[in-house]
Amino acid sequence: MSADSVISQALKSEPQFEFALSSCVSALRRVAQYELDPGIDRRMLELGERKEFLDESEHGLLMSLVEFSEKRSIEKLEAQAALKQLGECVPQVVDDH
Repeated sequence: MSADSVISQALKSEPQFEFALSSCVSALRRVAQYELDPGIDRRMLELGERKEFLDESEHGLLMSLVEFSEKRSIEKLEAQAALKQLGECVPQVVDDH
């Protein structure tokens, strides 16, 4: 029995399994499509443009915003990769959403 048929059989016989996978795909899609809020992006750009003149508090804010943005970018790329892998293994669940 091929891996595809095993997965198809599991999806048909266990609706909870398919629901769980569908929930995972939905969550991954939200993360994979994430866009930084324009206000956060604008603030980060404003602070970055005058980084030489920032006080300690503003510099701390800039570093926090950059770290936040970097983490979201990494999570977005990981979610995109996970969706691609799931699509190769369980296309019927990924393609349905």
